[in-house]
Amino acid sequence: MTKIQKLPITDYRKVWVTSDIHGYFNLYNELLEKIDLQDNDLLIIAGDSCDRGPQCAQIYDDVMARQERGQNIIHTLGNHEDLLLQAMKDGELWRWYRNGGRETIRSYDNDFGLLEKHKAFIESMPVAIDLGPYFVVHAGIEPDKPLEEQSTYRMTWIRSVFIDNPITCTDKTIVYGHTPNLDGKIHHVGDQKISVDCGSYDTGVVGAIELNSQQKVYVSTDYLNIYKHPYNALKAEKQG
Repeated sequence: MTKIQKLPITDYRKVWVTSDIHGYFNLYNELLEKIDLQDNDLLIIAGDSCDRGPQCAQIYDDVMARQERGQNIIHTLGNHEDLLLQAMKDGELWRWYRNGGRETIRSYDNDFGLLEKHKAFIESMPVAIDLGPYFVVHAGIEPDKPLEEQSTYRMTWIRSVFIDNPITCTDKTIVYGHTPNLDGKIHHVGDQKISVDCGSYDTGVVGAIELNSQQKVYVSTDYLNIYKHPYNALKAEKQG
């Protein structure tokens, strides 16, 4: 697996980043319509297209098809992709199912050939994209460790150690998902972090940011309002 893929941001007219779509294919399609990806644009999906939502397989299939047609779309590894791989490797389903894996399996409708195809695709995913001024990764980085020494596990699973501490290892801006913003918004966290996880399965919102212009776009559905409860509402209020 290629850990960090380097791409000059200057090679593209626009560079969009989204994450944590979690099987909501309708939101994925609506987001692509809003972004209107052109030949010299790049879209990075920073992990977690599976689990929790009903159409995980369809998202991977569409990303692969668009790549085959020559569109500039890159999907990085998220912790939920990691859960899928570990479940298929070790047969340890309980942890995966507890985190939404049942919905992923259902989305394949017993087409295990397609699941194997997507497994190979997931295994080939980079863990992070180094764009020069920006570093796109699913969960974050260890703030005091050089980028070339970051581990796959930490870049896909880290939370508070990254979010709550200043970055001393690089002057790049880290663009990440993984930890949902329960107000359904993209957040600039200090001067060096951009959090793009809009909490799809809690809020019904998926967002994307264009790095050159800092333009933000959002798509949402009322379908997921059943997931909102006082605990999440309180957390969202504190974040705001």
